[in-house]
Amino acid sequence: MAELEIERKFLLLPCRAKKLLNFYKIPYEKVRLEQYYVSTPASPYTRYRKKGDTYYQTIKTGEGMVREEKEFEVSQKEYEEHRSHALGRIITKDRYTFLYQDNTYELDIFKGSLKGLCYLEIEFSDKQSADDYQLPEIFGQLLVREVTFDNAFNNSALSNSDTFPTPKIKHPYIDKQKGLYQITPFLPTHHAIDTMIYQLTYEIKQYQTALQNDAKDIEALHQFRIHVRKLRALLQEFKPFFDPQWMKVHKKVLAKFMEQTNAKRDNDVALADIDTFENKLSPKNKKSLEKLKKSLQKKEEKLETKLSTFMSGEPLSNELLKLSQNSIIHNFYQESANQPLILVAISIINQRIQDIITEGKNLKEKSNKLAYHKLRIQFKKLRYLFELLSPIIPQDKLDDALSHLKKLQTILGEINDLQVQKKELKSFCRNCKNQKQKSLKALRKKMKNKEQKKLASFDKVFDTFKKEKSLYQKLLFL
Repeated sequence: MAELEIERKFLLLPCRAKKLLNFYKIPYEKVRLEQYYVSTPASPYTRYRKKGDTYYQTIKTGEGMVREEKEFEVSQKEYEEHRSHALGRIITKDRYTFLYQDNTYELDIFKGSLKGLCYLEIEFSDKQSADDYQLPEIFGQLLVREVTFDNAFNNSALSNSDTFPTPKIKHPYIDKQKGLYQITPFLPTHHAIDTMIYQLTYEIKQYQTALQNDAKDIEALHQFRIHVRKLRALLQEFKPFFDPQWMKVHKKVLAKFMEQTNAKRDNDVALADIDTFENKLSPKNKKSLEKLKKSLQKKEEKLETKLSTFMSGEPLSNELLKLSQNSIIHNFYQESANQPLILVAISIINQRIQDIITEGKNLKEKSNKLAYHKLRIQFKKLRYLFELLSPIIPQDKLDDALSHLKKLQTILGEINDLQVQKKELKSFCRNCKNQKQKSLKALRKKMKNKEQKKLASFDKVFDTFKKEKSLYQKLLFL
């Protein structure tokens, strides 16, 4: 016999249910639910659900707040037989059931491909009670909006889609004329990307101007490279949401920009610690190092001229202009870019962390140094991702995460710099006489010893990262 289901549903920000309920000292029951939908003569969307060790078949009719529901208990065998014919994805979620202010609540925390999605549902005995209901203040900071009447948030719709639904929300602009929105958790991803690209290109232009005026400005070059890398990381991390051809063109152009600055950056690195190493050598060996220093300084002058020409050239200015105007033209986005930023970001962060741990586990003391460089790039991308998403990450969590990542990046950066310095030294020694080569051998040994110490310290910090990975994975969860 059919029963009326009178229910209101609220979309919440990604949250940690246990932490929330324990904070307010609310007792709860937790159960893992697995469910899927199949087409049957009774309904095109018949639900099968596993709740603990019990299995059910449910048929719902109607839309919105009041629907008819028929539910039957079925055997495990029937459940498993129909599972192979599921329409779309199988939904897994943890349900927290609790009583608060005389109402029974069900807080659903979705898992797997729907991780980050959180619903709060309340059932009522009659329609009037449902109409009169007001959401308690304790859920106020988590509320995104009510989705009772939005069919896109029905579980049947979720199972039949490869993407997250986007709630109908009016988002605030930061520049309406340019079509730029303030970055908020449930802003459609393509709008968030527009704002990120615009802000990054604006910063890059500032450093471009600084380097046009003074090619000796090492910090401006450093920041220019960081922001170009952030832009490249943004395109890479959100790659599935771009038109492939558009993506290919702009990634190629940005890669060329980095190539234009690589030699200058490497020479700066080689010069950076040369005085420190010089103080560790004997007076006799210092003479050989002084010649290396003069060689690098002469090379620096040529690279500064080349850098100044590049910064004043049309290719760089034209590319930055094109990218900064993308918020007006949206034909390079895939339809999936309409998904909410925060739910997309959770998936991207989890994948990046998993990639880092996989690569890190494969490292050994005698691993090719290129492997450490690749891991360093992975950490950079994770850090850039956190910084790009900073408007939707609680500040205390962000500061803590960036502090931990900075330690890892610093160590890997120093290892990379030592590699660059050793490479320059080796190149210089090719044209040296035997006596000079012998003099610089002591310096190469000191560099190698320093590198070994850095590799050992990295192993310790990386072990901490693996143990605390959940801290990074929960950054976007309240």
